[in-house]
Amino acid sequence: MKNPALVSIIMPNYRHAAYLRQRLDSIFAQDYPNFEVILLDDASTDNSDAILQEYASRKQVKAYIRNEHNSGNTFLQWKKGFDCASGEYIWIAESDDVAAPNLLSTLVSKLNKGANLAFCASEWIDSNGTPIARCSSRPWNHDFRMDGLTFAKTYLLGYNYICNASAVVWRKRALANVTDTHLSFRASGDRLFWIELAMQGDVSYVAEKMNCFRQHQQKVSAPANKIGLNIVQDHDIYTFISPKLALSSMDRRLICGYHMRAIMSPDLSEEGRLKAAAAWQQEKEFCRFSLFLYMLRQAWLKIQ
Repeated sequence: MKNPALVSIIMPNYRHAAYLRQRLDSIFAQDYPNFEVILLDDASTDNSDAILQEYASRKQVKAYIRNEHNSGNTFLQWKKGFDCASGEYIWIAESDDVAAPNLLSTLVSKLNKGANLAFCASEWIDSNGTPIARCSSRPWNHDFRMDGLTFAKTYLLGYNYICNASAVVWRKRALANVTDTHLSFRASGDRLFWIELAMQGDVSYVAEKMNCFRQHQQKVSAPANKIGLNIVQDHDIYTFISPKLALSSMDRRLICGYHMRAIMSPDLSEEGRLKAAAAWQQEKEFCRFSLFLYMLRQAWLKIQ
């Protein structure tokens, strides 16, 4: 590879000592030849610091930044990494996930061909690294490239098809047109972040599962999901971004239908269900007919 672009790998961590060695080894095992690593720790109370100190001496590590006090905001940690990054491209490698050795080289090749953002399929794993069987609603089993505006309104405002930052590599220069609004959404800030990135150019998808997305009891997102905070914030994001996306009536119905279905989840507390419903009931398309259209579309996608 001639003069490969520098990739800044940002690894934010909070109390993931049990997974850090496997994660870090998968970062340094990437077959892409030109990357820098920025290690972040949000005042972990486990032995994360000792492990990170071991890896911080490696020549690819540009910085190890450890907070004295916990920020409580994943996206503030991301921003700290962005400010330190020198690369043309950025990969946020979450500290509890694992990557195949070819993830970076494969996704960078898509960016080199003009995409603004590239992501791959993910294998969901448990705390021990065992694959989790899922009934996925993902509508593609093939690679594609799509206009980012179309991708944002079709695949990011309903179910968030970029459900894990570890599966994504993107152009750093796009940050100039990303607002700081996502910093105020602690549960769903990543959704808005991906939307604002996608709006700036093409999105490329690779169907190969090169990312392992770990599920465990210490995940920061779990409490927010249970109390419905993510669904409430999804509505705030929908209100903020929808005027910029020229949504059709059908787009709005499918988005509302998805969230009505999400509110029915047995994982939600009753209080969370009520708060989430109150937020989305402000939309005239939030109704049983929209739910029917959403379920019909999901059924159709499964037979394609």
